[in-house]
Amino acid sequence: MKKIKLTQYITMLVALLFLAACSGDDSSSDSATKPVADFSFTNDGSTFTFTNLSTNGTKYRWDFGDLYYPSTEKDPVYTYKIGGEIRVSLTVTNDAGEESFITKTITAPRIIIIDINIDGEFDDWNDVAVTDENTSGNGSIQKIKIWAGGPNVNVYLEGNKKMLMELVDMYINTDGNTATGFLHSNWSEGSGAEFLFEGPMVTNGWGQFYNHTDPNGGWGWAGIAGSGANLKASAIVSLNDTTNAMEFSIPKSQLGTLGSSIGIAITEMTAGWAGVANFPEAPKFSTLEL
Repeated sequence: MKKIKLTQYITMLVALLFLAACSGDDSSSDSATKPVADFSFTNDGSTFTFTNLSTNGTKYRWDFGDLYYPSTEKDPVYTYKIGGEIRVSLTVTNDAGEESFITKTITAPRIIIIDINIDGEFDDWNDVAVTDENTSGNGSIQKIKIWAGGPNVNVYLEGNKKMLMELVDMYINTDGNTATGFLHSNWSEGSGAEFLFEGPMVTNGWGQFYNHTDPNGGWGWAGIAGSGANLKASAIVSLNDTTNAMEFSIPKSQLGTLGSSIGIAITEMTAGWAGVANFPEAPKFSTLEL
């Protein structure tokens, strides 16, 4: 009798353990509760907005593929400092510790790093767009590029063989307002210069900067002592049989507080003050939006 009861007890215990094991297997293999990773994305330039489309997840880990910091946000916004094709990964975890993983490839815009050195070598201007160009082919200066992404306002000039920059009057609009400052008749639709540089541009000689002082827009200037040394210029470089080029920079600190744009116009003269040409020929300064 005791043997029968013991056998029944063992049989019942095995059955209960089997049922418990089956119940545990069903819970862990329930596909309805497993996480499924997925996401979409949009971008505005280098800034990407990631939308989490995952299901059954409670924790998220993003790897943005650029070796910088990951994110645990559900829907992160991330700005890249690199460009090209980048693999972005999302790992989703549920409360049971189960994980799902997905990787997608995005394409971020190429990051352009511009570092201008005033050295008479012009390769560092290759990624800078032309700010203004003389389409008629007349005059001495034919093309200007302006770059103001760092502490200086940098300028590249390209022209024909008449462009020697022995002496210039360079007018600079720094507040973005063409109706304030010196109103030059040569650029009647947009001038308003707050500063003037007068002197030889390529010799780093006696030239200096002037502040405009006439509230009525006329010819009134106050010299800024010792300021000429702040214009750093290369020599005139012959690019080929028909083309000369040069570059120069002005510290932004020399120009005060810059507004929404900077505009430049140049009257080139010979060393004897004879006029050579005005640039640009259009009735507005060559202007770069800041």
